[in-house]
Amino acid sequence: MRSTKVVMTPERLWPVVLVALFVTPIQSLNCVYLDNTTLESVKLLGSIIRSPLKCLKEIKDFEFPKEILPHIQHVERDMKEAFYLISIQALNIFSQNSYISPATRERLQHIRMGLFEQVQQALDCFMDEEKKNKEEDNKTEQPRPKYPQRVYLELSKYFIKINKFLGDKKYSFCAWEIVGAEVRRCFMIFYNFKRLLKIQSDEVPARARRPGCGPSTRA
Repeated sequence: MRSTKVVMTPERLWPVVLVALFVTPIQSLNCVYLDNTTLESVKLLGSIIRSPLKCLKEIKDFEFPKEILPHIQHVERDMKEAFYLISIQALNIFSQNSYISPATRERLQHIRMGLFEQVQQALDCFMDEEKKNKEEDNKTEQPRPKYPQRVYLELSKYFIKINKFLGDKKYSFCAWEIVGAEVRRCFMIFYNFKRLLKIQSDEVPARARRPGCGPSTRA
């Protein structure tokens, strides 16, 4: 299988620039690229799932910690730091060497390359947010709350379970399929959660602009 690298020509880049300019609130280009790269990673992770019925008996519930989502939904920085963390953890998992078939090894290599790019963009997106926050803190002179420690701990425990499962199954073909499906699910949870928060944030100013939504002028 040959990997095809998409070259960002001016014709391809311009629609992305337009999206970045008109997203509310305005996102950095790095964060816009990250959304596209995340979807590409999801696609690559799906490529490793070849025999779902064969591996059905070995499927495990890794218990993704959904309870962390309310802790990061109100602070954009926390959301981006959490996604940077899971991107690194995912890359670490797929960077492990194991005795697997050449075909599976090739698919894992494509996944690894995609995740490496995702980590770089997640870091750039997070650093853009950090820079913006520092500028706002200098204006308000009020430091922002620190990243919730519970989020870090819960995500770390989640990925430890995934790593342990791979080791216990001796990095078998089915183990890689199940882990690929789980990491894919993890990315989609974050991706869909970010989209939901954006839709909700866009609805607030839209409601405020509707007739009758302003303060009443009746005596």
